[in-house]
Amino acid sequence: MENISYIGLSQQMALHHLMDVTANNMANMNTPGFKAQSILFKEYLNKTKDDGEKISQVEDFGTYRDVSQGTLTQTANHLDFALQGDGYFAVQTPSGVRYTRDGSFSLNSKGEIVTKTGYQVLSDGGSPLTVPAGTTTISASETGTLSSDKGSIGKLKIVTFGNDQTLTPVGNNLLDARTAQEKPVDKPHVAQGMLENSNV
Repeated sequence: MENISYIGLSQQMALHHLMDVTANNMANMNTPGFKAQSILFKEYLNKTKDDGEKISQVEDFGTYRDVSQGTLTQTANHLDFALQGDGYFAVQTPSGVRYTRDGSFSLNSKGEIVTKTGYQVLSDGGSPLTVPAGTTTISASETGTLSSDKGSIGKLKIVTFGNDQTLTPVGNNLLDARTAQEKPVDKPHVAQGMLENSNV
């Protein structure tokens, strides 16, 4: 009976984790650039104390992020940007540089391009992107170079990683690279006035 209880408990723990991940996916169905996560399960064999018989238990040993492209929605907002293909926008947070596929940006009081939570969007040189005062129009090339009727703004920092699964979600639709090394995307594809939808 004790062994049967352990088997049932292992299944319930795995299902609880699955429910948490599923709930998070559903909560972010309308979050631009959000990537759905799935649970990875495996069989865990354990021996009983009495006769050494092997019993099969369930173990959830990690999560997997679906990095497939989400559909694009046109917004007509000049500070909305969607990435097509590989890449992440780099933003400056109090905890360091973080990465996102959510290109729903705006301007702060300093004229800096920022995320919804106010984090500065970085240029390929690592500095905040600042829009000149009095600007009325902003345009972006397919490679992410921004310009305005008042002059050049800079180029969006768009990077990729050898293995996207090493990136860790840290809230606010941001990812932490930790020890993963970023590298610039050779030929980024940026669509202005559009947002990438969640792929949930």
